[in-house]
Amino acid sequence: MLVGCNESANVPSTSANDKNKAAIDNQTDSIHSKEENIEAYLQSKGYKMQMNSGMGFDIYVPSIDREKNQAFFNSLNNKSMPNGYDFSSYLDKPLQYVAAAIEDNGIYKDINFLCCQEQIVGVWVDVSNKEHLDTRQKLIPFNFVYDTPEKLLKYQSKYVGDNSNVTNLVYTLPYINGVKPLGIELKTDNKPYGIIVNCHGYGVDNKSSLPYFKNAAVIFSLIDNVEVITFNITDMDNNKSFDFTRAEIEDYFQQDVRQYTKSNKEYKKFLKAVLDVNLN
Repeated sequence: MLVGCNESANVPSTSANDKNKAAIDNQTDSIHSKEENIEAYLQSKGYKMQMNSGMGFDIYVPSIDREKNQAFFNSLNNKSMPNGYDFSSYLDKPLQYVAAAIEDNGIYKDINFLCCQEQIVGVWVDVSNKEHLDTRQKLIPFNFVYDTPEKLLKYQSKYVGDNSNVTNLVYTLPYINGVKPLGIELKTDNKPYGIIVNCHGYGVDNKSSLPYFKNAAVIFSLIDNVEVITFNITDMDNNKSFDFTRAEIEDYFQQDVRQYTKSNKEYKKFLKAVLDVNLN
């Protein structure tokens, strides 16, 4: 049996999903990275990964998108289950998507992995390059995942004027594909104290406020005295701004979001709630 991989075992009463859970829950036996687990899986199948073909990104599928895209994820899972992996119960968790080109008896194919906490929970092979590119394009919008509570809580501060801390926090946050932060402006002379995040992107006229609402919620939770946060997104032809107040964010969550920072456990719950925000 592969260490760290959930390849099928000869136990008829155990489902693929149960084995996935056992591998992830039993962290004392899981000492391998996802790269090592993927390499072990490829070796077990006799696949040869092509040089420099590996790519991947983190994904999280918000609850509303799991419902909207149920058919898409079911189709992927139906291709994964014959390989011994049922990832249906992991779609509400942060995942890592990894894809690579492989050679199988002289035939080149694209293989895909979903990993959770370094363990493989899903794997399927695409029948064509077009199918592979279509799958990747459908997953890219879900490449919006926060860092661990431990890492984000390092940026907790009482003051907007803590320039380096606020800057580091802003650059640690996720942004939708095609948008990157360029710098910040701090409004500290008079109340309400504020943060302006200047970003560059493309197609800004079509951008939704949702990801910026989520990032504002995280900033409000960590910076005590900030009251207003603005995200300015510009490209060659357009400019779009999203403004958020502390009152607006706390009205959505029905409490002072700074209260979630009392422990890693509470902050982890808060981050999941942020990722699942639905403004419709």
